Amino acid sequence: MPAQKLHAAVNCTASMTDVSFGSVDLVAGVGLTSRGTLDYTCTNDASSATNVRVCFNIGDGNESLGFFNPRRMKSGTSILQFQIFHTAGSIVWGSTGNGTVPLPFTDTFLISRRSNGVNGSVSRSTTMTGQLLSGQGAAPVGSYQDFFSAAGGHTSISWSSGSSAPSNCTGTTSGAFPFTVKAAVIKSCTVTAGTASNIQIGPVGGVAANAGSNSGSNSIGVTCSGGAPYYIGLSPSNGNTAGAGILSGTGANTDKVPYQLRSVSTSGPIWGNTATATTVGNGVAGTGTGAAQSVPVFAVAPSANFTPDNYTDTVTVIVNY
Repeated sequence: MPAQKLHAAVNCTASMTDVSFGSVDLVAGVGLTSRGTLDYTCTNDASSATNVRVCFNIGDGNESLGFFNPRRMKSGTSILQFQIFHTAGSIVWGSTGNGTVPLPFTDTFLISRRSNGVNGSVSRSTTMTGQLLSGQGAAPVGSYQDFFSAAGGHTSISWSSGSSAPSNCTGTTSGAFPFTVKAAVIKSCTVTAGTASNIQIGPVGGVAANAGSNSGSNSIGVTCSGGAPYYIGLSPSNGNTAGAGILSGTGANTDKVPYQLRSVSTSGPIWGNTATATTVGNGVAGTGTGAAQSVPVFAVAPSANFTPDNYTDTVTVIVNY
């Protein structure tokens, strides 16, 4: 009898799209979630229908060696922690036999038999959810990635088949679905001010008409990306770039009370609004840590010899970075 061709019966292949977070603002917590799609096909060249259980295994990645929960992306030596999930984003996507993340994405189905020279086939897809861990504002600006290559077992496909539904995927391991997880961390700053940062010049009960050099202080909060330099400008409502503002009465009088914004102390440098994204000008400089930094602000009114009233002005905080 002539030799007959041996068939593998079942064969499974898959491909995964990259999981790209795009531009990520870690300070404001924007862009922390992304998606990827796994497309897969299993074929059957046997003369009878076959039940298949297939597992799609994901390991640690080239940049995350030994770290599974969370996984790691890198930009140079800088680290950005993330995780990838399957089943509606609820289960960490791991691999069979992994003691840390033991649950790969698994599917079970029946493949029809080969008929009229055409293999039976099932094609499906599923969604991967990528999630950056919150609280990583200290991570420096940069392009981060982790490559899940075929080499090194970072991705693999395994399956079992039979006349009844298999309970595991340990029968055959063949193929891979390499992909990259990547994120571009951008510079970002946020400011906390508002009523909590209001400055009361002189005592709350009022300033004597003959009182000179009345002052007050408070602080603003600035949170910027780790390692990002920033320069703060202050602009009174009159737009004076040297921080010389004017308080207006809340009553019917038209008096205007001049005041000066300063940094460091009531006698420190004037604080105006000539700072740019690259130079401090007459502003205040800082370097981001990813956490909120408290920056003191001082206001001095040289004279109080004005019509009795409550006087106010609004100062705009400008953070250049």
